[in-house]
Amino acid sequence: MGALALLVGVLTAGVAPGRAQAAVVTGRVADTAGGCLENSNNTAAPNNPQWLNVCGTNAGQQWSRYADGTLRVQNGCADTAGGATAVGTRVVLAACTSSTSQRWTFYAAGYVQNQKSGLCLAPLNNRIAAKVVITIAACANVAAMKWTVPALSTPTTTTPPPTTTTPRPTTTVPPTTTTTPRPTTTVPPTTTTAPPTTTPPGQTRQVWDSSFTSSGFGKFDDTPWNNVGASAPVIVNSPVTSGAKAARFTMPGGGTRTEIVPTTASFIEGQDRYFRFSFVLPAGFPTQVTSWQLLTQWKNDGTGSPPLELTVGNGNLNLSGGYGHPAGPRTFSKVLAPATTGQRVDLVVHILFSRDPGKGVVDVWRNGTQVLAGYKPAGGTLYPTSAASTATLSSYWKMGLYRDSAITQPAQYTIESAKIGNTYAEVAS
Repeated sequence: MGALALLVGVLTAGVAPGRAQAAVVTGRVADTAGGCLENSNNTAAPNNPQWLNVCGTNAGQQWSRYADGTLRVQNGCADTAGGATAVGTRVVLAACTSSTSQRWTFYAAGYVQNQKSGLCLAPLNNRIAAKVVITIAACANVAAMKWTVPALSTPTTTTPPPTTTTPRPTTTVPPTTTTTPRPTTTVPPTTTTAPPTTTPPGQTRQVWDSSFTSSGFGKFDDTPWNNVGASAPVIVNSPVTSGAKAARFTMPGGGTRTEIVPTTASFIEGQDRYFRFSFVLPAGFPTQVTSWQLLTQWKNDGTGSPPLELTVGNGNLNLSGGYGHPAGPRTFSKVLAPATTGQRVDLVVHILFSRDPGKGVVDVWRNGTQVLAGYKPAGGTLYPTSAASTATLSSYWKMGLYRDSAITQPAQYTIESAKIGNTYAEVAS
């Protein structure tokens, strides 16, 4: 996403931060999509809003990053308005205090995460234009949420760093399954026409492979906020394939999330994609839980429960979703197969992405046998932006473990491989 031309000027990427005297380093906080963080109108007053503006040398863009996690400019600290934690809260200038709403965590990938809310520094609606206000938003892999910052300042007067660990974000609304009891029998295999072997007409090409053996997590985004109450996943030797590597996810009882996000494009209206998802549930995996427990999800861009998710519960592997539809829940749960343990399971999931329930389609194959054909979720396979809007938010793929914190049994499993393609043949092997 490049900088947009504006009446007030064209936003340009920031340059390397300059250095002030002594141990305090000042410089621009530059958005990688264009423009610089600025204390609006260079006004050193409480609750003065911060905005994105054309990069310059004015005092309102001369930021210092302190060891206590604060971002300081014109003798004040970047804070959330009123110390609030809600998505969309504006970032303002405030007198520096010990509040965690003034503390930020700076990631190598460029994310600047508020330690109180767990949300990330971002222009409103990720819009790159002069004088767009700065807010906190659900962290996402978009250029507008990635910043370059000055080197760390180390003045002797700096407040000591907090002794607690950085809180993880808790903004995503946990998916909720329908209250209707889930079926306990498997859906019989369905005989359908063979899947396409060539890219459907009008479709853009999209190919991605997890490549754990050769790349580790190199094909995934850096999203540390996706670990809540659980450690980050690790690369291990595959439990079923000699010489291969796999990603292992470990969840203690009471934990919520340990997930990874592929580095690939999001999915929008009308796109037709095939997904390979191969995994091993070891003996002892809690397959009989009655609450929500996700292995992977096609997540709407934003907060809330996804349109599509693969869950394990009541002894089965299920395709579920729809609770977070903006017009109200459109829940569904389709049993795909028993949740077997101790063996590799190869799923191929075909999704035609659409907000229109009459167009959005899902097909699923398990170990080469089709177990779901032509299913059209009641809420579509994408969510609209609102009940009345015709615009469609994108979705993106997440995988790992995400579940109800009320589940007390620990869980661990490996993802052996994951792929994206335009045809069944591209991902099936």
